[in-house]
Amino acid sequence: MVFFLKILSFEDLVSFFSSNKEKSFLFTFHSMGDRDAVGSAAAFSRYFKNARLGTPDFITSNARRMLKEVSYESKIEIASLSNVEIVVVFDANNIEALDKFGLELLSFKGEVLFIDHHLPVNEQLGNNFLLFSDESYNSTASIIYDLMKRLGFKADKEASILLLNGIISDSADFRNAFAHTFMQIGELLEIANMDYSGIMEYFHESVPIENRYSTIKDLYNSNIQIIGKYLLIYGSADEHANILADMAIKIGADASVFWMVSDKEVSISARLRPPLDKEYSIHLGRIMQNASKIINGSGGGHPCAAGAYGPKKENAEKIANYIIEEIRKALGRK
Repeated sequence: MVFFLKILSFEDLVSFFSSNKEKSFLFTFHSMGDRDAVGSAAAFSRYFKNARLGTPDFITSNARRMLKEVSYESKIEIASLSNVEIVVVFDANNIEALDKFGLELLSFKGEVLFIDHHLPVNEQLGNNFLLFSDESYNSTASIIYDLMKRLGFKADKEASILLLNGIISDSADFRNAFAHTFMQIGELLEIANMDYSGIMEYFHESVPIENRYSTIKDLYNSNIQIIGKYLLIYGSADEHANILADMAIKIGADASVFWMVSDKEVSISARLRPPLDKEYSIHLGRIMQNASKIINGSGGGHPCAAGAYGPKKENAEKIANYIIEEIRKALGRK
């Protein structure tokens, strides 16, 4: 018998947590959890007395600094299904995004709920797997803030800082933002008693100088190509391929692709300047989904911001060339 992942509406999502609030939860997120994934899970977990916060492997240095800022770093553990009735996965929509822990979920008898803001993948799982995914949100943290308000959970300063981290860090300098995004940021800044310049200075200081040095150096050594009237910047990175992709757009690129190879895997990030996605019918999330097979991994994202990662490190340049060629073909249509 074949089962399909069940899609939930926002009202379904509200009902799910209202009816299960006394259950024992594991709140987790995608492999190498970033500020959106970790911040969303950490903020939401504060409102459930039987919720544990666990990572499938590890979290990014920026996410660790975020948790330290709100004195939450000691509350995260390695994800375990022991004494858990429901698993909620933040900022992911498939089990591959959780690396080896995703395989453990296949034998889990309780419900598994994915909450995400990216293009859903076509995946057949058990009928205990549920998904809420809505691309009209710029981040998972944005979804969680709306969900908190509907459930009557009042955000405090710590929760607001966690959610601000997720919303702002996943906004690609607000190229993925909506009017609703800015309204949420305004409300959360007020609750946290911070102004926008203060939170941006906090973001700047949270990145060590050696990381910023490495990013600027990698950008200087990148490749630039003219495609008609557009600029494409691409290259390899020592670390933080996503930051490089964002920075390239900031300095004038119309599209960017950067990749890095770690001891464990290859990761790749791509960005596109809006509204080129609409003008040329480009969806970077779909490109990443297809490309991720090249590295035996997973990928996805928004039309203008997406990423992929996988263990087949020897195919790093192959996946990069595939994505670059897809962007070239799309931008060269007119």
